[in-house]
Formats: sequence, C-alpha cells, structure tokens
Amino acid sequence: MLLFRHRPLCHSWRVSKPSTAKTKSKQEKDPYLPALGRAWPTILRAYKDFQDDRPIIEYRLRQKLVLAYPAIPYINDLTERTREQTRRDYADTVAAGQLMVFVCDTRKRILRSYVLPIEDPERAGSDRALL
Repeated sequence: MLLFRHRPLCHSWRVSKPSTAKTKSKQEKDPYLPALGRAWPTILRAYKDFQDDRPIIEYRLRQKLVLAYPAIPYINDLTERTREQTRRDYADTVAAGQLMVFVCDTRKRILRSYVLPIEDPERAGSDRALL
C-alpha cells in the first residue's frame, strides 16, 4: 500500500454517480479509463474545490476514493525513478490548463498518471505507468 507523509488538501470524496460508458477501443487500451469516467464528476469537484492550489488528484480505485493533494509534496513522495519526469509532466499540465490525476490500484500495485482536459475527460492527453 502506498503511504504519503502529506495529508490531502481537504476531506476525501466518495464516488457516487456513474457517468456514460467509454468507447470499447479506449477500454481495451487502458483498463483504468472506465473507472476514471465513472469517477469524473467527483474528480472534477475535488479539483475545482482547490483549483487555485493546482492540486494533484489521486483516485484510489479499490476504495473508490478521490483525494486532492498539494502537488510538490505528492511528487516528492514518488519513487526516485519517476519523480523528475512527473515534475516535467506536471509543469506542462499546469501550463496547458489541464489536470493531473493518479489512479492508485493497490491490488496490482500500480500508480498511473493521466493528464486530462479539465472539462472533457474523453480526450486523455497522456498516461504513464509509474510503478
């Protein structure tokens, strides 16, 4: 299980309402996109609550939990192997006015990042397996 020294910016949100289904080709390419689609309203609400702080959002897949974290401490807690690339990606994400979301799958021990447009989750900019 992944543990972070830093607390979320706020209380957590639970995913409560499903969204529309993704296209089958996207589901086949990435198993986490459907989960992000279902959690999108909650992810967007968490981001907008702290938009001025430009948070990183983490979606804990098994718990169906969305957390907003301060970006720099979150990135600093990543493995050394992924830290620098994530810093660059985050800077590009902020400059483009987009949102960085991490999906945490504790069962498979995967933490994967996504860069998504703030208003339209259908158009994922990039994704990278980090662990």
